[in-house]
Amino acid sequence: MRMELSEFKDRLASGSLTRRDISKVLASVGLVTVSMPVIKNAAHAEPTIQVFTWSGYDVPEMHGAYTEAYGASPEFLFYADNDEAIEKVRAGYAPTLVQPTSYMIGRWRDAGLLVPIDTSRLSYYPDVFPQLTSIGALSHDGQTYGVPLAWGNSSVLFRKDLAPEYVDNPTWEILWDPKYAGRLAQRDSMDAGVLEAALILGIEDPYNMSDADLERVREKLVEQRPLLRYYWNSQADVEQALASGEIVAAYAWNDAYASLKREGHDVGYMIPKEGILTWVDTTCMIKDGPGNEAEAYDFMNALISPETGVFLIEEYGYGSANSKSFPLANQELLVELGIEDPDKVLELGEFFDEWNPQVREKANIMFEEVKAGF
Repeated sequence: MRMELSEFKDRLASGSLTRRDISKVLASVGLVTVSMPVIKNAAHAEPTIQVFTWSGYDVPEMHGAYTEAYGASPEFLFYADNDEAIEKVRAGYAPTLVQPTSYMIGRWRDAGLLVPIDTSRLSYYPDVFPQLTSIGALSHDGQTYGVPLAWGNSSVLFRKDLAPEYVDNPTWEILWDPKYAGRLAQRDSMDAGVLEAALILGIEDPYNMSDADLERVREKLVEQRPLLRYYWNSQADVEQALASGEIVAAYAWNDAYASLKREGHDVGYMIPKEGILTWVDTTCMIKDGPGNEAEAYDFMNALISPETGVFLIEEYGYGSANSKSFPLANQELLVELGIEDPDKVLELGEFFDEWNPQVREKANIMFEEVKAGF
């Protein structure tokens, strides 16, 4: 999904480019290894772990305490999406750590790819929001398989000056408003379209929908299709289209909002009355992965430090898993991002969950048929 290499470097440096914007760029040129020069202190042992992750989570600011202790960054390799990651490891690639979105952890665990994590070895773990550590997918039979790292939202990003009637009326329905036909954009993702429609329709458990509910969702998506300018694959394209006024509203992530606000555009990011979709990225330990286990724990601990959390907030517009990062972050920026009260945002969030496999298959087929006009 997301963009092309010279712009990639500039936008990563500015904080407006994140792992979701650039993961497919990196995937298109193959897996990339990123490392830092070894610091002069010869007492440091060289890093031995490998981290399989999203681009953007590899930068030195994400693991400063680890680099200080080991003299360099670990080896990083990247994937473009959650499904690609698990398939590569199933096929034989064995990193030390992987960083899937929370709803995927059950698939990793059930495939026998993970080992439990001893959270008592992570000094910052008690500071992680309990709303995150209690997500069901992270634990199984009393054992923890995923450590929250970052969280963010999927919601409506819109031009407040072009759609002022929605400033005080946050709702997914803007993406179905005939008034803005041809100036709306939807993510080219079954999860995005289907879950939005299910929220509007008040379907209680979209991940286990009945056939009747799926048909209601289909009708809602068919209603939306002619109103869209396009289904997007690159969020960078959405940012440009919103900046120019080509589109008025789109499904988007927090970082797009942060980027456009930095550029001075009059945009809003909704907490829709039907519910805001919330994703959580985590760190998991691979069974029989390479490297020193103590080193892996040091790396995981560095990821959930308050300092890393401030970087996530201020550079990427994401929420930190560590609650103590928020008082340390730029308070004006927190207000701009709409996460000045993270407990409230997490309470309102509808966390992405694991699909019933049969429902997911039907929903995928249905979404592709709707896009194709069937």
